[in-house]
This record gives sequence, structure tokens and C-alpha cells, in this order.
Amino acid sequence: MKTLPKFNIRKTYEEVADYLREQIISGAYVPGARLPSLRELGETLGVGQSTVREALSSLKTLGLITMKQGEGTFVTRHDPEEIISTFESMRLVTQQEIIELLEVRKIIESGTARLAAERRTEDELKKIGEALAEMEQALSSEELGDQADWKFHYAVAAASHNQTLQTVMTSISEAVSRSLQASRQELYQIKGVPENLYKEHANIYEAIRERNGSRAEAAMLYHLQGVEEKMLD
Repeated sequence: MKTLPKFNIRKTYEEVADYLREQIISGAYVPGARLPSLRELGETLGVGQSTVREALSSLKTLGLITMKQGEGTFVTRHDPEEIISTFESMRLVTQQEIIELLEVRKIIESGTARLAAERRTEDELKKIGEALAEMEQALSSEELGDQADWKFHYAVAAASHNQTLQTVMTSISEAVSRSLQASRQELYQIKGVPENLYKEHANIYEAIRERNGSRAEAAMLYHLQGVEEKMLD
């Protein structure tokens, strides 16, 4: 493998991610190869471990690497055309971007859940329940279920009968979709988390079904705060 370059400490994680991506494309890291540790990469590239961590997080989101707890980080594929296509069509998602989006969602969606509980119709409750059922199916199939997750949250917003809230949710839908995929890829490596995430959504659904606004608001806030805390661990 070629000697890794030294990066200026002011350089961003994107440049580290881009360099590692090129290494994978060139075959320097073959499928199944274990990448150096955070410390080793940081020392070799001349950047902080937090920069390396963000770079690896973005590559993981693109599906180029997988992180196995206690074992390390491994290359999953290195087909040049596929990597380039994926990289160009999907903006990097970092942990910081996910945290910032969760902060916005906590402010918006906790109140949205309260309104949904107070205003929802039977048809709207059915749509929320259908999304929850899709999440349960994804869980049993060991899939991420990120699309069902978004469908659930949007259905809650629709049940609020507030067009402005629905417009806000639509405007952040792309960012939410990317963050859901990225966060679930990370959180699903933690034992018990997939089941707990499903239960949290089920609690939100039950509160809305019972028309309990305060409980729905608390359940939604608890869910989003929990995701944020796990992402910060």
C-alpha cells in the first residue's frame, strides 16, 4: 500500500473520507480488509481521531465499510463505478449533522405528536399503525426499517392537521431520510437497540390512539432524546 499523506490539521473530514475512498477504489484496501485503528489513522494522516471518526462514519453511510464492535473497521466492497456513483449521488452524513437534525426534530415533533393525539382521525391513526407494522416487519427481517421509520413520523405530522408542520417535515424529509439510514446503521450494532426503538414508536402510537396529548409529546421527546444520547456515546 502507498504511504499515506500527512494532512494539515485544519483540513476537514471530507478530505480524509475522500482519500480513504480513493484507497478503496484503487484496491489498496480490498474487500474484507481491516482498516487501521482510529489512533493509527489519526497519527499517520496527521489529523485528530474525531476527524477520522467522522470520515469513517460517512464512508459507513455510503456502505463502503462496516464497523464490528470489538473487531475493527472492514471494507465491504470496492467496485469503482459503484463507489463513484454512490459517492456522487449521496451527500456525506456526519454524526454532528445527525445531532443537529435531532435537535430540530425534538423541538418540532414533540409538539406535533401532542397535536396528532388531540386531532387525529381514525384513518390517520390507521396510517400511523401501518407504518408501525412495517417497522415491526423490518425488525423481524433484520432490516434497517428507515423508510418505515420516516413514514411513521410523517404520518404523525399529517395527523396534526397543521399544514405548516407538514410543510416543515416535507422540507427536511431528505435530510431526515439520510440521517435515519446513517443513525440506524450505527445504532443497530448495539444489542437490544432495534427492539427498543420499535417499542418507543409503539408507545408514541398508543398515546396517539388513546388521544393522550401529554403522553404522546413525552413519548416522542423521550424517543428522539434517546437516539441523540446513543449517537453521542
